[in-house]
Amino acid sequence: MPDQAYHASVIIDDPLLRENYGFLNFRKLLELMDKHNFFTSIAFIPFNYKRTDEKIAYLFRNRPDRFCLCVHGCDHEKGEFGNKDSNYLDMKVTLATARMIEHERRTGIPFERVMVFPQGIFSNAALEVLAKNGYWAAVNTEPLPVDGSLSSSFPFFLRYKPEDVADVICDPIFIVLHHDYFKNGYEKLGVLVDELKSRISTIKWDSVGNIVRSIVTTNPATLNPAGVDLSGREYFGYKEIIKKSARRYASEFRDNYVCKNDYLLNIVKKVRIMISN
Repeated sequence: MPDQAYHASVIIDDPLLRENYGFLNFRKLLELMDKHNFFTSIAFIPFNYKRTDEKIAYLFRNRPDRFCLCVHGCDHEKGEFGNKDSNYLDMKVTLATARMIEHERRTGIPFERVMVFPQGIFSNAALEVLAKNGYWAAVNTEPLPVDGSLSSSFPFFLRYKPEDVADVICDPIFIVLHHDYFKNGYEKLGVLVDELKSRISTIKWDSVGNIVRSIVTTNPATLNPAGVDLSGREYFGYKEIIKKSARRYASEFRDNYVCKNDYLLNIVKKVRIMISN
């Protein structure tokens, strides 16, 4: 393996900053990171900016050597960044940023100006709007915008599923996970990290933001949007806010309860089969 430096970070999508989210427990993850010496970036949904537990906020504030936050959409609605309307996208990015700034004010946890697109859906216009709003880069599982091939010059990085990492030799190596990866415990992630270290001796684990800034030159961020109504009512009506909240809580119910209950899982599978037929 060449002597060039390689960079890596685990990126976990979606979780609330609570003691437990689905099969993910942040303290157990921290123990694993300390044992195997790696870093985890949490792709945080801005919609949840009011919902962080203070004990976990304390954990993040005190271990910036292991944890960071990047931005995961705005409301985490399917295709919200697949839109091609620059005004709509600017509204989404402005609101997402304002929520992250407010979350930082409430919790003391800084966030990194890196966007992870929900469901991997994005447009070239979304990349241009991120650049306009002072973001550093975007990270996604596929290099396929909804409007054809990549045409934006905005920094864009791929990430990889754990089963694909064995075939990856590139810089950086971003590994995507969700809470259900930990269903059968944490040690398989430790094994994956150790395998990467044995294969790439120069690998350095860091936050996704530090990594992209070490690779690309970014413009100074102007990330203090004024006049944004953080309730969302400036952009969305009351009924729309209820719909967004219902979708978010339904997703969390699935992750925290349905996924852990085989009986409920079987019911959900049967319902899906009935609907598809």
